[in-house]
Amino acid sequence: MDTSTPSLPVFSVLVANHNHAHLVARAIDSVLAQDYPAALREVVVVDDGSTDDSVQVLAPYAQVPGVQVVQQPNRGQTAAYAAALAAARGDFICLLDADDTCLPNKLRALAEFMRGLDVDRESLFICHDLLILQGADGAAIGERWFDVVGVRRFGRSLPIGAASQFFPFSVTSGMVFGRELLQRAFAEIPLWEWPMGTDGVLGHVAMLLAGEVQYVQEALGSYVVHGNNNFAAIEGGHFRHKPVWHGRWPRKLRFLELLLDSLPLGQRERAERAAYLGRVEHAVRAVPLARQHTQALLSVVIDVPEGAPAGHLAQTVQGFAAQSVALHELLVVAAEAVDLPSALRGRVVPVPAGSQRYARWRAGAQAAQGGYLCFMEAGDLPERRFVERHLQSHRYGHLPMLTACDLRLLDAGGAVQHVSMLATAQPGWGTAAAQVAPFATGLRDWPLGPPPALVMRRSPFLDAFFAADHFPLPQNLLGWLLAHYLLQLGGAARMAENLVDVRLPAGATPNASWLSQFVDRHGPLAPPDWAACAQHVFEVHARVPPPERAFLSEAWEARFVRWLVQNGGAEMPVRIDRVARQAGPAGWSARIQAHLKAPATR
Repeated sequence: MDTSTPSLPVFSVLVANHNHAHLVARAIDSVLAQDYPAALREVVVVDDGSTDDSVQVLAPYAQVPGVQVVQQPNRGQTAAYAAALAAARGDFICLLDADDTCLPNKLRALAEFMRGLDVDRESLFICHDLLILQGADGAAIGERWFDVVGVRRFGRSLPIGAASQFFPFSVTSGMVFGRELLQRAFAEIPLWEWPMGTDGVLGHVAMLLAGEVQYVQEALGSYVVHGNNNFAAIEGGHFRHKPVWHGRWPRKLRFLELLLDSLPLGQRERAERAAYLGRVEHAVRAVPLARQHTQALLSVVIDVPEGAPAGHLAQTVQGFAAQSVALHELLVVAAEAVDLPSALRGRVVPVPAGSQRYARWRAGAQAAQGGYLCFMEAGDLPERRFVERHLQSHRYGHLPMLTACDLRLLDAGGAVQHVSMLATAQPGWGTAAAQVAPFATGLRDWPLGPPPALVMRRSPFLDAFFAADHFPLPQNLLGWLLAHYLLQLGGAARMAENLVDVRLPAGATPNASWLSQFVDRHGPLAPPDWAACAQHVFEVHARVPPPERAFLSEAWEARFVRWLVQNGGAEMPVRIDRVARQAGPAGWSARIQAHLKAPATR
């Protein structure tokens, strides 16, 4: 290749084609029509075992200067790009799906952008914006790709330490790499594992290797959504992700974790990348597909028991009036008519008179739209930073299933009786290491505090807890057992701040050791049936849809079964086995039986 113009970089545009005979010529022609020296760009097209007319369409291009055509048996999109890279000669590599196109100024705009970068080729990872076309011959919709994935606000770059979305990249046709970085990435990716959706794994691999992605905010190509895309659709003029990508994440996360383990990194770089993978996993798992939101939202369920003193609800609601309306919603669960101030983001969830606590909480949880959930009772008083601090800890801390703040204890009249209740009851609360790991505590322990002090990450696991019509145990065990289940799933983070006042009902006796014993608002509780509690936790887990359970490794599952047996007693193996056989599927039931037979659970 002639490189007689050293001031401009040499680009190779790799085109992967499989059965796009009617579109691939457009993709190639869009590169040949670039406002860029022909001597400094080439097209490498790999036809991945097409069975349509692609071979005939591509044959004339083999004679065009600056175009290479490679034929290979069908091995998938990722393998096609890897084969194209092996044949490419450029220093900088652009990917282009055969059903997409480049805009005429793409290569020149990239060259100009790269001139201002202080990034080595070994670490160069660029994503540019894309028009989204409704059909190959259709017009662009109002949204561009960077609007869809929400990276417009990041400007020119995003370091790995600041990335918190599950896909802060362009699709394949908007990805650009230094040659060495892409070679390293393809050397790490098992090509046969990713026959389609190359961008979904390649972006994260490049991010782990490079530590940063650069953004060209200008649209330099067109992403065509034509009805046969594997992961995308347009409905009502708006882009929509098809839900099929969701089932790929368990395998992808396992691969990325193994890759990170193998990389030669310093302690700081390794910790930074591990935190990135944690945030990616959180972004994927936190909100079910039906509840997608562009920002964090805490749903606060305010339980108004029948006979609650007048004025208690107004005090609780007022505590949220000073907090960001954009970050929370209030769901007031009550059997009687309730009026909420119009300035608040909230609504009333009616329940039948006489409803028990589980039915009330369930109604609130099922009405909630947020990715995070908290349960309070009328009369509890959140501090003005309650929402902000909990969300901050969830999203940028250790990514736990729960966060727990310290609290003040009020008597029935609202007078403060004790401050820093949790710091008093739990030594070490609020220190730098105040994390509670899964399986570090037993059912007889209570290391977190009452529900008003807890914010829970919304997930299918939490939803499964409220999927049943009733709670078979005493109602005063509800919050304690829910928190214990979530704690074993992902741990908890404890914060030192007093962020909520918890009000006791009339007749309860507050004391400084209130949270060092097994209690609810009314006072000490009789020891529950530990085996029944452990069995219920397993029954909840058995209700989680199998694809969601796949996020958890077999090692976690084995520890979970062992923890249940240790806490529930000698009868637990029989109970667990019975539930597993009834819940299925057969493969999962057999795996649970194998865990029960392991020496540690006998």
